[in-house]
Amino acid sequence: MVELAILLWLLTIAVTDARTRRIPNTMVWPGLWAVGVTAITEPAVGLAALVAVSPYLLTFLAGWCGGGDVKLAFACGGLALRWDAALVTVGLAALLSLVAVSVVAITVDGRKAPQRGQAHAPALVGALIVVTDLP
Repeated sequence: MVELAILLWLLTIAVTDARTRRIPNTMVWPGLWAVGVTAITEPAVGLAALVAVSPYLLTFLAGWCGGGDVKLAFACGGLALRWDAALVTVGLAALLSLVAVSVVAITVDGRKAPQRGQAHAPALVGALIVVTDLP
């Protein structure tokens, strides 16, 4: 039952980001708190969260992603439970985003692709679902 609630929470975030290109803080705070509290008793969860969030922090500082993506990456890393699973999740999410950007560029019929940015939460959530086998 808890896994289903987590899945619904993640899908809600992904859909919200896809529609608005924004991840509201109120949506990610529960995951941040859950991972933070769990990391106190399960250090592997904290390590996984740090592994996942590190590339997002660097891309945020470079201006290539938003703060919501950083916070969601921390939560998803913790949900991956292991550092190697978190690393695979981040890599797969990057690949999925690259494919999505390529598809958008192809489908604009030769016109310049929108400059507003690409929603990344769907790719990150999708990658986490694949890596962790969430129901």
